[in-house]
Amino acid sequence: MGQTSSHSADTLGYSLYDYLNQGYFSKDSLLCTTQVHSSSFGMAGAPVPYNMRSDNTISIILLACFCLVVILGTHSRSLFMRELKMLFRTPRESNDAIKETSSEMRVMMTFVAICCLMLGITAYLFITEMVTTHFVIDTNAVIVFFLSAVFLAFFCAKWFLQTVVNLVFFGGKKSIQYMKEQVLMTACLGIMTYPMVMLLVYFNLSLKNAAIYFIFIVLFQELLTFYKSWLIFFRQKGHFLQNILYFCALEITPLLTFGCAMVLITNSLKINF
Repeated sequence: MGQTSSHSADTLGYSLYDYLNQGYFSKDSLLCTTQVHSSSFGMAGAPVPYNMRSDNTISIILLACFCLVVILGTHSRSLFMRELKMLFRTPRESNDAIKETSSEMRVMMTFVAICCLMLGITAYLFITEMVTTHFVIDTNAVIVFFLSAVFLAFFCAKWFLQTVVNLVFFGGKKSIQYMKEQVLMTACLGIMTYPMVMLLVYFNLSLKNAAIYFIFIVLFQELLTFYKSWLIFFRQKGHFLQNILYFCALEITPLLTFGCAMVLITNSLKINF
């Protein structure tokens, strides 16, 4: 008797399920609501939020940058030591000739590329934390590469503008010397930014502390740039006011322009709801 009742209940259950699927009760709001939330249809799970530390592409980039820094830094130790000594030394006209070989210049440009990657990752972290996490591009690594290319374009445009101005007003030797200093300081900026990026990605460093550290090294770089421009271009003439105008026109103005451009790029990348 119990088995017969159980069989009848199962038959009734299957019949009701067939009726629901065939739409016999489609006008009944209560049954439709029950059908939608039935366990047989399931529920969409909450998407897992993106975390950069679990992104294999970013991990490969950071690992490759670390290997390049270690290998190139080991083989080019004499280059960096010589350039750092010249960085705080008063230049002489007899030492204006280019001493770096083509391989050494390739090393320096590799460090510039690493700097752009580090700045691209840093910019991505700040944008996702302070502006938005929804972009028109689905792949986050593509956004990082795009931001890195923007930084590389900024450095190239600034150096091109400075080279044109320096060639017109100061000649070829001083222009090349100043460009070497710019490349060296940019390479050092990338090396000093790398530990901050690692702490941000893998050790949950707060963006406030990262911003303070980054602003400090950028200010130090700009002060050093101001000092080198005075040593190379204006020391012998004693034109300190001209050095201030030069620095504001070719360092501060491009930096402010780039900041405005980054705001426009961020607005173009994010999805406006």
